[in-house]
Amino acid sequence: MYRIFTTYLILFSVFVHSQEPFNIRSNDTTALNFDKNELIIPLNQDGLTKVVMIEKNSKVDWLKYLLPIFTLLLGIWVKGFLEIRSNKKKIKKAGERWIAELRSLKEPLEQQIESLEKFQTENVTDEFNIPNLGLYSAVSGEVFKSLDKSELIKFIELKNKDLDFKNVIKISNRTNGYISILEHLFKTTNEKFEKYLAGISKNTTEFTINIQAFNIAFADYGIAIEKEIGADPINDARYKPLAELYTEYIIPHLADGNFNPYVLDEHFFLPMVNILSRYRLEPQTKPLSNVITACLSSIKGIRLEKFYITANIKALINLYQKQLEELDEITSHLEKH
Repeated sequence: MYRIFTTYLILFSVFVHSQEPFNIRSNDTTALNFDKNELIIPLNQDGLTKVVMIEKNSKVDWLKYLLPIFTLLLGIWVKGFLEIRSNKKKIKKAGERWIAELRSLKEPLEQQIESLEKFQTENVTDEFNIPNLGLYSAVSGEVFKSLDKSELIKFIELKNKDLDFKNVIKISNRTNGYISILEHLFKTTNEKFEKYLAGISKNTTEFTINIQAFNIAFADYGIAIEKEIGADPINDARYKPLAELYTEYIIPHLADGNFNPYVLDEHFFLPMVNILSRYRLEPQTKPLSNVITACLSSIKGIRLEKFYITANIKALINLYQKQLEELDEITSHLEKH
C-alpha cells in the first residue's frame, strides 16, 4: 500500500510540472504579443529584419492520461484496504469463537467430574450392580475440529502485534494441546468403561454357569452321602451345615437367579470351603470343592474388574480436575493477547 501511494505522488508531481509553459529566450529575439490589434516590429540597424511566426505551443493535457491511472491505483488501494479490514474482522470473529468454545467447556467439565465421582462412590459398595456413568460429549473436543488452527495463530498475532512469533506458536500449541488431552481423556474414559462392562459381563456369565454346576455338584454330594449311610443325609455332620448354608443363600434365589456374588463369596462359599476341608480326603468332596473353586474364581474376576475401574476412575478424576484448573489459565492467557 505504501508503494502505491508513493507511485501516486510521483505521477502527481509530473502532472503538476507538465502544466508550466516552455519558453525559449535569446538576446537577439524579441517576443511579440499577437493578442494586440497593433504590432510594432523593431528594425535592426542594418535594415534587415527577419520575422519568424511561431505558433504558440498548447499545454499537454496530462490529466486525461493520469486520471485513469490514478483511478486504477485508487481502486487497488481501496480494494486492498477493504480486504485487510474484512480479513481482520474474519480473524477476530474466528478467535472469539475459539475463546467462546473454550469457555463453554467449564460447565460440562464440572459435570463430567461429578459424574465420575458419583460412579466411584456407588461402585465401591458390595451391591452387585453397575452404576450409571454419564459421558458428556461436550468435553470430547469434537467441536474444535471445525475450527481453523491457522486462524487462531492470526488472532493471537492480531491481538498483540509486538508478540514474538515463537511465543505466538507456543500459545497456539498449548491451546491445541489442551484440546488433544481432552479428546484423549474422553476416549480413554469411554474405553475404560466399555472394558469394565465387558469384563463384568464375562465374569458374571462364568459365575452364573458355575452356580448351576454347583447346584448339580451339591445334589450329587448329598446323594453320595445318602448312598453311603443308607438314609436321608440331612442329619449327617458332613452334609447338615452345608445344607443350612444352601437353604439360606441359594434356595431363595433359584427362581430369579438374583445371586449377589459378593455376599456368596463371604457368607456362603468361604464357610463351605472351611467345612469341606475337614473331609478333604473323602473322594465325594472333590467335585463339590472343584466347582466352589470355580465360583470363587469368577467372583474374584468381578472384584478385580471393580478394582481396576475404581483405580482408573480415580486417575481420570484427577486429570479432569487438572484440565478444569488449566482451562481458566488458557482462556485468560488467550484473551490477554
